[in-house]
Amino acid sequence: IETQWPDCRVFAHLTTDTCTLYIDTSGEPLFKRGWRQDKGDAPLKETLAAAMLAASGWWNPETGEVSPAPLYDPCCGSGTIAIEAAQIALGMPAGGQRRFGFEKLLPFQAHVWAALKAESEQAATRDATAAPAIFGSDVSHRMVDFAQRNAERAGVADAIDFRGGDALQRMPPAEGGVIMLNPPYGERIEVGGVAARGARGAPVRQPQRDGGFDDDEVPSPAPRAAGREQAQTEDGGEFFVQLASHWKKHYAGWTAWMLTPDLQCPRRMRLKESRRVPMWNGPIECRLFRFDMVAGSARGRT
Repeated sequence: IETQWPDCRVFAHLTTDTCTLYIDTSGEPLFKRGWRQDKGDAPLKETLAAAMLAASGWWNPETGEVSPAPLYDPCCGSGTIAIEAAQIALGMPAGGQRRFGFEKLLPFQAHVWAALKAESEQAATRDATAAPAIFGSDVSHRMVDFAQRNAERAGVADAIDFRGGDALQRMPPAEGGVIMLNPPYGERIEVGGVAARGARGAPVRQPQRDGGFDDDEVPSPAPRAAGREQAQTEDGGEFFVQLASHWKKHYAGWTAWMLTPDLQCPRRMRLKESRRVPMWNGPIECRLFRFDMVAGSARGRT
């Protein structure tokens, strides 16, 4: 019996007087789509990214409709939210790049499965120009490289514009749209860029608005020991304060959705949420907060 990589896994559930056997027809957990081979620490599960897109209304899983609004993840990490959004927008089936446990069972008919996959692929909209504009950026250029390679494996590289840059300095990539992010927080990973340098007492360069999503817009971050893919040592609170200030100044008209375990995050950011959706990021209880950005918007001091 192969105990590490069996062709078929069988699970037994024991009670005081019964034993129930289950055959695993999935194989690896279903959140693994098959394209994410490059990742940092604490990556967001693809299924949670899809749930965030559905909860925001950008994607309606019942009808399959996708909002025409541009989508931007300023803390994209290995690209999970952007890639999941692009596959949804292009009508690509989830898990199209992976193998399933049932493929090794005797009733499996390879030609029938191949025909089903071909049918779903033909139904997908392969023209990236027909999908909403999707953008992703991260302070760690290493993670941006990971995201780009993952997008290529997922077949959506042409549908996403990935760039390196600090979330506290990036100008809006479009006139308006939806910000969707799973930012670094205490139990996951450390913030980098302006917030980290500011916490260490280093001078912070303020962004200049020159429009668009240009490479010259933000200087490359200085070499640093900390980054999105490394362990958290501070609470990252300064990052959220500065992020809120940046949004108020430059992202008027955008709707921001942020996943965080900090229920007091809106108060810390001095923003009033218009909606909060309970979610779990692995073992961490979180809220998906919605912020409707208005120029100079901030909740009054209390």
